[in-house]
Amino acid sequence: MRLQPVPADELDEPWLRWRTGEPRFRPTPDGRLTALRRSVFEDAVAAVKPGRPIKVTTYVFADRGVDADGVHALLAEHARDRGWVVHRERFTDGRTGCPASARPQFYLAVRRAGSGFVDGVLAMGRDAMPSTDEAYEAYLHWLHCHHAFIAFLQPIIGRTQWRQNSGIVTSDHGARRS
Repeated sequence: MRLQPVPADELDEPWLRWRTGEPRFRPTPDGRLTALRRSVFEDAVAAVKPGRPIKVTTYVFADRGVDADGVHALLAEHARDRGWVVHRERFTDGRTGCPASARPQFYLAVRRAGSGFVDGVLAMGRDAMPSTDEAYEAYLHWLHCHHAFIAFLQPIIGRTQWRQNSGIVTSDHGARRS
């Protein structure tokens, strides 16, 4: 987890200000949300009955120049490599005249997961999620209450190793899962 120093003016304990040699640290917002996402993932996977495969749906935020069908295929291949079952329904949001926070297909994908049709939503990375940290965190908490998760597959150019949550999978696609 990434940490950032806490500025002295944000410390609640005035008696600690005389201790200048020991800086205090807190998780960065991104690090905190990553830890929360991983925790939600682990709890949701633990809730799946033994012997039942994990079911996921794929979600793609198709920015300009993104081949949505290709990304869905990559996500489905990743899910199958992990032994997960890919639900037939897939969700794609594209750039529209709507605000960046409006992602109706993402909302539907999360609702499918929370309703029990699938166990989780598989997406490329944090860029596919709602733009504000508060909205993303609210989705994570809602999914946690419904024993569902969000998992990421993030491309890293020049690497051949994928890191998904706590497991590591090797692939020829040059992508890293985190």
